[in-house]
Amino acid sequence: MKMIKCFIKHEKLEEVREKLFQLGVPGLSTIDVKGIGKPMSHMKSTTDSKVPQFHPCVEISVVLENEAVEEVIDMMVKTAHTGNLSDGKIFVLPVDDAVRIRTGERGTQALY
Repeated sequence: MKMIKCFIKHEKLEEVREKLFQLGVPGLSTIDVKGIGKPMSHMKSTTDSKVPQFHPCVEISVVLENEAVEEVIDMMVKTAHTGNLSDGKIFVLPVDDAVRIRTGERGTQALY
């Protein structure tokens, strides 16, 4: 299993969410976050400070079977892409196990 953490602009969240469920993703969670993703020389600050400012975005987390990861990543890239700075980032992490608390099911059984 893998966990995908996707950081995108808020205005892309609903479209990505709809497409995730069309692909059969078993569930997701979101968190409102702020981030700085470029080296300081590439960032434009809204103040006179030389330190770049945080930009609001949303983090989407999903856990999937390994076979579904590439399709989900491709969809996220196509859906969230605008060609502008701060389009976002996607990270893929290994997941050793999952446990559904209600039933005790483990592994991929706990995802569905």
